Amino acid sequence: MIALTTIPSRAVCRTVGAVYDARLRRFPRLVRIETTNACNARCVICPHGAMKRPIERMGDELFERIIDECAANDCVEIHMHNFGEPLMDKDLERRVAYAKGRGIPRVKIFCNGSLLDERRARGLLQAGLDELKISFDGATREEFEQIRTPLKFDQVVENVHRVVRLRDEMRRPMRVKVACCSTTDPKATMQTLEKVADGFSFGKIHNWAGGEGPSPESRVRKPCSRLWRTFTILASGEVALCCLDYDGRHVLGRVSAERTIREIWRDQPYDQVRQWHRTGRQENIDLCRNCTKSFL
Repeated sequence: MIALTTIPSRAVCRTVGAVYDARLRRFPRLVRIETTNACNARCVICPHGAMKRPIERMGDELFERIIDECAANDCVEIHMHNFGEPLMDKDLERRVAYAKGRGIPRVKIFCNGSLLDERRARGLLQAGLDELKISFDGATREEFEQIRTPLKFDQVVENVHRVVRLRDEMRRPMRVKVACCSTTDPKATMQTLEKVADGFSFGKIHNWAGGEGPSPESRVRKPCSRLWRTFTILASGEVALCCLDYDGRHVLGRVSAERTIREIWRDQPYDQVRQWHRTGRQENIDLCRNCTKSFL
């Protein structure tokens, strides 16, 4: 017997999936490059400690090959982060500069702010970084440090103030934004940095592709837009299903001298997962079966 939620799920997926198909580009609009999966934090809302793949740094040859291909195919946006703290990569500034030098319109990193001292802040500004987004959870010092162990509230706040001050002194256009997904009081969280940040975003805690975290509230499925617009490359060069696949369990290919992003993007493994999503059959994909991002 077909479950009561199956019919509306498939109707939603067909309709939305058709729109995504119509907008599918020959090359991904957004490429996420995990230059390292190392992290200096053990946040209670993140499964980094459960990750089984080795901690590594992407090699320069692979990184530059990726950027060169993105530049040649008019990629709009590069994110130099995925499942790790990007500032753990000692060459991050040089890599940002390389991407900007190759003409990538928008380069962004998402970090925890703890390593953003004056030297790193100046380096990122000089490299031409377009957006710096900082994860900042908790309404008070105590709540922040309980969630973002072992980071220190005062240090992160000081680092955010400094990078904005330097940005203004150096007359750079970089945007500095703050993201929060866990707090008892959003208003109190904003008050800490609202006078310096260019913007705030508040999201919900998700369950990391069906793993740790809350269960889906809805039982009506939707196709995940990530499969049509983003491309996630792990430090090893493997292409993960999405940014929530922190252990690289569902690999869609591997970028190398023999395999390009463009080839993988339109190859059978990617087409298959898109088909399952557009037909409401996400249960065929282990990571998507109960992922909160796969439901309305």
